[in-house]
Amino acid sequence: MACDVLEKTGEFRGRSKNAPSHLELTSKYKKKIFCHVYPVKRTGSITDTLIVEAESELNQNAEDIVACLSGVIINFLSHYEEELALSEKSSRYRQEIGNIRDIQVKLFPRFDNIHGMDIRSAFLPAEFMSGTFIDGFFLDDSVYQLSACDVSEYGPASSFTGAAIKTILRSDAPKKMIPSAMIETIVNKIKNIISGQNENIYLTIYQINLKTGKVVISALGNLTTLFYTRKRNGLIDLASTESGKLFSNRNFTRDMSINLEEGDTLLYYTRGIVKASAENSKTLYGLEKLKEGMKSNIGYGSLEIVHSIIESVYDFTDYAQLDKDIVLISMKRTV
Repeated sequence: MACDVLEKTGEFRGRSKNAPSHLELTSKYKKKIFCHVYPVKRTGSITDTLIVEAESELNQNAEDIVACLSGVIINFLSHYEEELALSEKSSRYRQEIGNIRDIQVKLFPRFDNIHGMDIRSAFLPAEFMSGTFIDGFFLDDSVYQLSACDVSEYGPASSFTGAAIKTILRSDAPKKMIPSAMIETIVNKIKNIISGQNENIYLTIYQINLKTGKVVISALGNLTTLFYTRKRNGLIDLASTESGKLFSNRNFTRDMSINLEEGDTLLYYTRGIVKASAENSKTLYGLEKLKEGMKSNIGYGSLEIVHSIIESVYDFTDYAQLDKDIVLISMKRTV
């Protein structure tokens, strides 16, 4: 029975809201019921009411037990309010970060009007805030520059790092630097403002000549790129080549050149895909499984290649929470 209902009986009016009250009621069975009403005060102006029914008046021991119970309830309600407030604040924060992430993804290039190339990408974020990004734009009428950045840490610092790198890529684009020179410029510009972040940055830049099919590549960190050559029907891990091994040396930058013919495909991937695993499992998706996914779908377009590999990752991990961002970019020459 609610407290305000009890007060309407007239027996309860004028009672102190800060002290226990007692009301003797008679049930429809003509049996006396003693209602002992205890105010349960919370923070602010909220007052709850604990009503204890008994067949007789409570003795001192029972009064002490009820007082203890009242204290437990007060403590529970107080903590519940605090957790509810924190949960609401956290929910608003996550929503705002989600909005930022949506804006970030909408700024990724669409790759729709690149003559002679079929380029498609996928991005699966592990956290709300990250410096991972994909960017692409024309340096001139015939050269398209595509960049992919994977920042291994997460949070505001990571997001700022990615934004800074993307800004430099865009602002220095008119200089038309080769990829290795572009990476050296970025490293020199950010080393003083992002101290200690350099080791966490994996950046790959591709400059694709749409007329000749020549692709110039450079990377900061490992060259996470697979190359399928249609003429040989073979798949090459560029990181395992003699030239590719040099990219792991962060104190040294160089360029690699590849000539794409019709049907040839480059696949960029982040470390997150090869390290993906099911929950509570130490078995990783691995590079070999990624190669199999690319090779088995090489006869299709870039969209199918990317989607089939992502679906394979989901099946392998049983849709477990990702530990690292996953980015895939398929670049297929069509003429």
